[in-house]
Amino acid sequence: MNSNDESLVAIGVAHDEVEATIWRDSLEREGIVVYVKNADPLTPLGVAPLPGSQQLFVLGKDEKRARLILGDGEDSA
Repeated sequence: MNSNDESLVAIGVAHDEVEATIWRDSLEREGIVVYVKNADPLTPLGVAPLPGSQQLFVLGKDEKRARLILGDGEDSA
């Protein structure tokens, strides 16, 4: 297994928490582990996250399949 297979890869930035949840649920249903990071530094202080601050990451080994599931990739095989 390549060490890049275990590194996190950014696969998208969701507009809001609802979109991030939909993406995460879609990927998890396919067995892909998803990490969602909120890049808005004020959110921990109780402020609603800014649009476009929800970043989604998957393991490198799952990147291609995750992009296909989300419709953000072309099957070149």
